[in-house]
Amino acid sequence: MAQLQTSIKKRVRAVILSASVIVLLVTAAAFVTYEAFAFRAQLVRDLSTLAAVIADNSAATLAFDNRAVAEDILAALRAEPDIVAAALYDREGRVFAKYPSTLETSMLPARLESDGYRFIEGAVILFMPVTQEQKPIGTLYLQSSFRRLYEQFWLYGTIVTAVLFGSLALAFILSTLLQKRISDPILALTQAAQTVSQRGDYSVRAPKLTEDELGILTDAFNRMLSETQENQRHLAEQARLLDLSTDAIIVRDMQNTIVFWNRGAEEIYGWTRAEALGKVKAELLYTEFPEPLEQIIGTLQRDNRWAGDLIQTRRDGARIHVSTRWVLDHDARGNPARVLITDNEITVRKQAEELMKSEARRLDALVEQRTVRLQETIGELEAFSYSISHDMRAPLRAMQGYAKALLADYKDRLDPDAMQYLDRISRSANRLDSLIQDVLAYSRVAKGEIGLHPVNLEALIEDILSTRPEFQAPQAHILVEKPLHRVLGHEAYLTQCLTNLLGNAVKFVPVGVVPDVRVRSERLDGKVRLWFEDNGVGIDPSHHERIFQIFGQVYPEKKYGGTGIGLAIVRKAVQRMNGEVGVESGLDKGSRFWLILNEVKYDN
Repeated sequence: MAQLQTSIKKRVRAVILSASVIVLLVTAAAFVTYEAFAFRAQLVRDLSTLAAVIADNSAATLAFDNRAVAEDILAALRAEPDIVAAALYDREGRVFAKYPSTLETSMLPARLESDGYRFIEGAVILFMPVTQEQKPIGTLYLQSSFRRLYEQFWLYGTIVTAVLFGSLALAFILSTLLQKRISDPILALTQAAQTVSQRGDYSVRAPKLTEDELGILTDAFNRMLSETQENQRHLAEQARLLDLSTDAIIVRDMQNTIVFWNRGAEEIYGWTRAEALGKVKAELLYTEFPEPLEQIIGTLQRDNRWAGDLIQTRRDGARIHVSTRWVLDHDARGNPARVLITDNEITVRKQAEELMKSEARRLDALVEQRTVRLQETIGELEAFSYSISHDMRAPLRAMQGYAKALLADYKDRLDPDAMQYLDRISRSANRLDSLIQDVLAYSRVAKGEIGLHPVNLEALIEDILSTRPEFQAPQAHILVEKPLHRVLGHEAYLTQCLTNLLGNAVKFVPVGVVPDVRVRSERLDGKVRLWFEDNGVGIDPSHHERIFQIFGQVYPEKKYGGTGIGLAIVRKAVQRMNGEVGVESGLDKGSRFWLILNEVKYDN
């Protein structure tokens, strides 16, 4: 304790002294630096003024080539002890006069440099032109030393040294008087901490000696001791509660020997605590592991935990399933010390899982059987589609052909009733042929893989409008608002969709009204919605879903024609292109059909 007390006092004193020294040194360095720059600036100003006076007085001596007068003028520099060399150069750059007169010419610059001053090692030199009537007739050279600066630095150094030692003495005295206010509370805290550590007595409290930050630290330390004391009480209570857990809580050491066995373990396995303690858990319960025990131990040592399902034996010989969780605990030095094991019996759940697996296998077999039957049905439907496409359409074509032949060859011999019957036969055959074609189109759209590619809607709609007379003036007025955004789709399916929607828009209009259709597009967060707005008869909201179903006609076929499959084809094709289709409409209010497709993204 005495060593610790001495150490804290020394450290506090060292901190105070170090702070004082650093502040003084930084202040002195800043002051000296400022003085150095100020001296240099003042030296340049003084030297420039002196050079201007000498150059002005020397102009006549250069003009009249009077060396004696020039040397007398330079000799006046004796009054400036910092001037160590001076010289006048004539127009050709030759030394005309020098100071001091005994100065060797070789000590002067051999050639003139540019006008102005510059610093060299330990001195500053200056070149100034000598002029007469604003014409240069020579050059003045001056060299001044830093002697005064060095003398000033020496003086500053003496003062700083004296102040430094005086400040250190004062700081030492103050630190000796003040360190007790810092060290005594720290020593009190240290003594309390050592007592708690050695005795494990968390009822100890450190005395509060000050009201500053150390006092706050003492309060915090005492609160920590109070909380720790309370936590110790809680831990004791929790240890008691662990014994009440319905889960089996077991602790074994690193030799696999059981050192804790709670009441939940007694209820699950049937072994009492006295019977289980000191036994090897795996041997006592005849444990079956889901993987080699070496791998489990490796995982536990690497991750400090392991979880899995085990099969174990109760005292009465019954085999049970348990879900177990292992946690590796370490001692104070970080070495593995014990393993905390929590076991929860899941025998009933395992039995239920086995029943579910059995039922799943039965359902998988049933699904497989039905899949086979579905594939057979699909094959039959494809054969039926082929039959419709070829076998059933052949008689229809014959009916259409014979009806046309009768109308062409026997038109003059047939009465009006016969002509009406032939017309009905021809129209019925045409409608049945259209119906077969729409059914085949729906079948083609509904099956098979499709590839999606960027589609230019503007070009596609222009192509459709140009090839269908019913979409052109004066039969209809169709306005396409450009630009239309590019979408990701299947061009053939999209052509079918656009044709059907435009066909409905120009077909379902009141008698005598010219169809007026507006086509536009808008962006919707990575998608494109394409609108088809018309001035038609409209659709009651109760029929909005029905019209997209096969044969979901709302209006009589005799009035508007059609097979009732067109919009079903549109919905199926749009779904195959990962899109949506819908309508907004009311009776006598026109219709607004829309379809949504993914937008084509382009990198910048």
